[in-house]
Amino acid sequence: MNLSFQTPLWLVIIFTVISFAVSYFLYRHTVPQVSALRRALLLSLRGSALTLIVLALSEPVFRLNYAEERKPVIALLVDQSLSMSQTDGAGNKAEVLQTILQGNAMHRLADAADVRMFAFAHDVRPLVPESLQLNGGSTDISGALQTSLKTIEGLQGTVLISDGNYNTGANPLYAAEKSRTPIFTVGVGDSTDQKDISVAKLLTNSIGYVDAVLPVDGSVKVSGIMPQTVTVTLLEDGKKIDQQMISVSAPNGVAEFPVQFSYTPKEDGVKKVSLTVSGVEGEITVKNNSRSVLIKILKNKMNIAVVAGAVSADVSAVMQSLRSDKNIEAHLFYQLPNSEFRSPDGKTDLQSSIMKADAVILIGFPGVQTSSQTVDMVEEAVTSRSLPLLFIAGRTVDLRKVRLMESVFPFTVAAERIDEQMVLPSVALKVKGHQLLQGWNSSWDKLPPLFYSLQTYNAKPEAQNLLGITMQNVALTNPLFLIRNIGQIKSAAILGYGINRWKVLAGSAEETKAFFDSWFTALVRWLATREQENYLRIEPSKEFYSQGERVDLMGQVYNESYQPVDGAEVVISLRSLRTNERFETSLSSLGSGLYDGTVEGLPEGDFVYTAAALQEGDTIGTSSGRISVGEQSIEFTETKMNKPLMKQLAAASAGAYADASGWDALVDGILKREEMKSREQLRTSEFDLWNLPSYLVIVILLLAVEWLLRKLNGML
Repeated sequence: MNLSFQTPLWLVIIFTVISFAVSYFLYRHTVPQVSALRRALLLSLRGSALTLIVLALSEPVFRLNYAEERKPVIALLVDQSLSMSQTDGAGNKAEVLQTILQGNAMHRLADAADVRMFAFAHDVRPLVPESLQLNGGSTDISGALQTSLKTIEGLQGTVLISDGNYNTGANPLYAAEKSRTPIFTVGVGDSTDQKDISVAKLLTNSIGYVDAVLPVDGSVKVSGIMPQTVTVTLLEDGKKIDQQMISVSAPNGVAEFPVQFSYTPKEDGVKKVSLTVSGVEGEITVKNNSRSVLIKILKNKMNIAVVAGAVSADVSAVMQSLRSDKNIEAHLFYQLPNSEFRSPDGKTDLQSSIMKADAVILIGFPGVQTSSQTVDMVEEAVTSRSLPLLFIAGRTVDLRKVRLMESVFPFTVAAERIDEQMVLPSVALKVKGHQLLQGWNSSWDKLPPLFYSLQTYNAKPEAQNLLGITMQNVALTNPLFLIRNIGQIKSAAILGYGINRWKVLAGSAEETKAFFDSWFTALVRWLATREQENYLRIEPSKEFYSQGERVDLMGQVYNESYQPVDGAEVVISLRSLRTNERFETSLSSLGSGLYDGTVEGLPEGDFVYTAAALQEGDTIGTSSGRISVGEQSIEFTETKMNKPLMKQLAAASAGAYADASGWDALVDGILKREEMKSREQLRTSEFDLWNLPSYLVIVILLLAVEWLLRKLNGML
């Protein structure tokens, strides 16, 4: 330890001597006379006070050096998702967790290390073992690992306790490979296939029409089940529409059995369509025996005008998909070398067709040969009729002319050049549940690459980027698939080209065979669906939420001219269709007419929501919709422990893996590792004496005692 000053020591000593010399001069004679002992006491008090004042001006700093034993810091991440509440062949997972958290091995680990406990599901929270609740609606292992690495200072290891079944977030292997500290994984559950039957897939259009047949494709997944017959039922808002008996069998593994239904809605509105399969005796859970979708049923048939800058494979793919839907009437116009546009039948006029259309699709339009009159005509028709618009990029598109039409697109042109790259689509996590992505989540990673021009397009602030791009395994935020929905005006853009590859190449693979037609027609249906004239739009992040999952809501408020409105009060009320219980929340303004908010703690069931935007007591607009909570938790999709992943996480980070039964041995191994040993660390503490309140108190106390003694002795 040492004491230092901001001024030279010799100067401090001189002023200290002067302080006591002044005090001696003042107290060499006193009136009245007091004893020598009392004069010495008064001299000391005055001299000490003056010395402390002089030292304060020199800014003294006291440094204390000492050695401190520092324990290794370990993060303990405990999976609290719903899948951890199951009982399987390895026993009750909840009881296994409590045995681990309260056993002797945990006490040994806590004695030897600084253990920071966290529970995780869709987010990460501090954990008190006694209050652990297994109610998380999804599992984000990657997010938990990244949170511990970023927020815990001096982290030297991570213990992950989970069944390894992540269903949201990035692949946790990426986080493990980048981890600078070892990850020790503890697998909870049975790694063999459990006896179970579930609805693994339900795929249909998000928009349908009254009296028009909608195909409903699903699949039933079984594992560990002897040959038997089960019942698969199609429901509309809980009412049975159709039923099938199918034979299933998977005594020693896993098998999927496809089912197909036809659904013919009889009235318009938002309908909840469900597939359920009857349970089998002894299955691990019945919570995955049903799956649902929400379908918006409309009354009219759609009329689509397709304008192509040139004949291409993309044009062919689009037209084939549109013509496969009986509720879509598509008219194609392609550009000739003389800049004119004609239809295949040579009879239909472009301008009159656009004026009758419900939506317009531009493919590689405008091109180099496209006249300015045609560009102006299309833009004027789209603007004057508030026509929904889909833009599909192309190699020969004229970016200078595209820039002239920017007002109707959800993007801006950043550079007037084409720099062709091959890219893969990448789904942003926060929009994974959007209706234009939901149902095809498992397909995007399996699609072939598209052609794309980097740095050419930028998303407008009000646009929503549903697909980014991936190049060389690196996810980029460059927009690939954009949508914009302002008032009654909808627009979308696919900023890559070569989408025929998604139809032809992906169509040759069993997993993505029907992807393009169903996704593209769903996109066109979304575009062509006219919303009621409203100045308030509310969009949940998705339609189906897991139990315990936070409901995110996004709002848009506009005035009569469809200009964004800031500072409005947006209130949302949700009502349970089962119990009539109500929940309310307010959205916060983000600027540019955008608002967002969340609702937590919704019980399981279907909810309708109503929203109102108010400004200065007047109602600007209202909106309504429907969501579902907890009916089809993704936590019950996979019923066995993902042991290979847990082992890979440990191996990728130079850690170690153990089953729950090997927890004690794993702790012993952790404590024997060199990086887990306690270390002596030299620490230094500094105290700015002159800046401490106690320093001033001492000076005042010395002067006060001196004054009191003088007063008692009647000194002047």
